[in-house]
Amino acid sequence: MIDLAVIKVKAGDGGDGAVSFRREKFIPKGGPDGGDGGDGGDVVAMVDHNLATLMDFRSKALFKAESGGKGYKKNQRGSNGEDLIIKVPLGTLIYEILGDREVLIEDMDEDGKKVLLAKGGKGGVGNFRFRSSTNQTPKQYTKGGSGEDKDIRLEVKIISDVGLIGAPNAGKSTLVNALTSANAKIGSYPFTTISPNLGVLTLKSGQKVVISDIPGLIEGASQGKGLGDEFLRHIERTRLLVHVIDPYLQGEEDLVQEAVRKYDMIRQELKGYKADLLKKEQIVVINKIDVTEVKKSFPAIKKEFAKKGVEVLGISAVSGEGLEELINLITLKLAKIKREPLVQKKVPVKLYTIDNLPNRRIVFGRSEVHELK
Repeated sequence: MIDLAVIKVKAGDGGDGAVSFRREKFIPKGGPDGGDGGDGGDVVAMVDHNLATLMDFRSKALFKAESGGKGYKKNQRGSNGEDLIIKVPLGTLIYEILGDREVLIEDMDEDGKKVLLAKGGKGGVGNFRFRSSTNQTPKQYTKGGSGEDKDIRLEVKIISDVGLIGAPNAGKSTLVNALTSANAKIGSYPFTTISPNLGVLTLKSGQKVVISDIPGLIEGASQGKGLGDEFLRHIERTRLLVHVIDPYLQGEEDLVQEAVRKYDMIRQELKGYKADLLKKEQIVVINKIDVTEVKKSFPAIKKEFAKKGVEVLGISAVSGEGLEELINLITLKLAKIKREPLVQKKVPVKLYTIDNLPNRRIVFGRSEVHELK
């Protein structure tokens, strides 16, 4: 599966505090000068719009940030561990796995968005901090705190304004190329597209519309047949669905019934996965109108769909016929559809963002104090 991944993240441990005493010529009793340890690095997730899938996470299960350095003499603080930035695709949902349940940490719904997944451990305290009038040669120090470690599940749900849906080889990839110059790879065999392709259509108003080509759905997709259940997941996050139908089959005479069959099949799979998907606004297009058999049958197809109360539009993704009318219809539909929150966020067990990290103060009493023997 390319859109789901389970990983473990481990923030860096804090460095231990140092036990040291100043030893210089003419200063026989220089006193303690052990510095504090550095803080461990954090593990941070960040959206990178250049990524489309979680394929890179299939070969690596552990993501670990750098630990902080130990304290030094002369009251020198250890270096802080470097943060680890994990790049994820736009539309990634991040869950923390807590035994038999999961808690949503964040919906990565904006390019460049960052969220802290695991917080680095605090640096330990050096013996310089323990000096007092009654303890002039302290040998106490604290060890660095452990960085957080969590089991994380990543799930990608493509965020787009328009989703192209339909059976394999309906011409969706060709259509997304024609509308957006997305350069999606296409072929003359089923399941050419194994992950959603994204493109950007610029409307006459200058508004940019994100269009996703959802890989082909087959009968039984909502029950997990093929990779359908993964592909159906992406449809949840589209504002408008364009149902692309290719009624043409070599040797098939009744193109009207074939068009209706494919339309009903996709509708059934949407309902089987999540009934609410049928409530999404849809545009139904009959593709490959440039094929003689399809062009001849189109009036009858249009009449048959009208009986269902469905208006259809004839297009050709190859020749460009009907595309301007399709773009105008997309523009009108999107103008009437409100942008709703993509997910209902649950209250996470623990959530920090990069901009509101807690102050990193050393508080005595929270770390176990060790003494150098």
